[in-house]
Amino acid sequence: MSPDGDAPKRRSALQKKIEFIKPYSMAFGSSALLFATGWATRHGRARIVEMCRSLGYEHDRRVFPTLPSVPAKSVAPEEVPVTIVNLDASDGNVSEKELVIISRMVAHRKPSRIFEIGTFDGRTTANLAANAAGDRTVFTIDLPADEMSKLTVPVDEREIAYIEKAVSGARYKGTSVEMSIVQLYGDSARFDFSEYRKSIDFVFVDASHAYEYVMSDSLNAIEMLRDKGVIVWHDYGRWDGVTAALHKLRRENTAFARLKWIEGTTLAVLER
Repeated sequence: MSPDGDAPKRRSALQKKIEFIKPYSMAFGSSALLFATGWATRHGRARIVEMCRSLGYEHDRRVFPTLPSVPAKSVAPEEVPVTIVNLDASDGNVSEKELVIISRMVAHRKPSRIFEIGTFDGRTTANLAANAAGDRTVFTIDLPADEMSKLTVPVDEREIAYIEKAVSGARYKGTSVEMSIVQLYGDSARFDFSEYRKSIDFVFVDASHAYEYVMSDSLNAIEMLRDKGVIVWHDYGRWDGVTAALHKLRRENTAFARLKWIEGTTLAVLER
């Protein structure tokens, strides 16, 4: 309604077309800029890849997802309030939608002990901590860049950029949740997880996408998990190593029989 109470005048078809010129021009210009220079930054590459995925393109995917799917709201109730730290995604991060789903899962369950395999820039780490129980501890392990030559299993060359970073967890540094995060370092395939056995409420797996690493990280995750815990994996259906490993685990290991794929995401989940 207008200030004097009259209904606004209807726009003509010509007016609508003229008004559309501005958003069209902005979208065209932004897209041109993105494809001209976006490849040079992580955030730009992430936006390009996500745009392509929205059109049905899957880069180098040969193993297609076959896990039973569930709607996000069945594992992450929509009415649960969450706290989001560092919303914007960069290349290598979970998407904004996936970050909200993970945060809802944590906020719903209020785990006090969380273990993340694969810190990267710490964006997910911060959100795990922000939505957990008040007395929470988030353990997170990452591979230092100077140990890449000592890896147990060679990684895909596309993963090198995620390893070669100045510091692990840069995006949780200086946040209000930093004090509840314990940063660990090492090769997850050789790391001794024994002190965490059957003591973790929530595990997030997002390290190397190599099949052998996903198998090892997943088996370590299930050993750390308490009887009523949850494990979430990133990049299911996107990276073949992740997809193939989870298919094999569900097929051959009864501990993974309840593996599910969260619809509209690259997240897989196991709830005990």
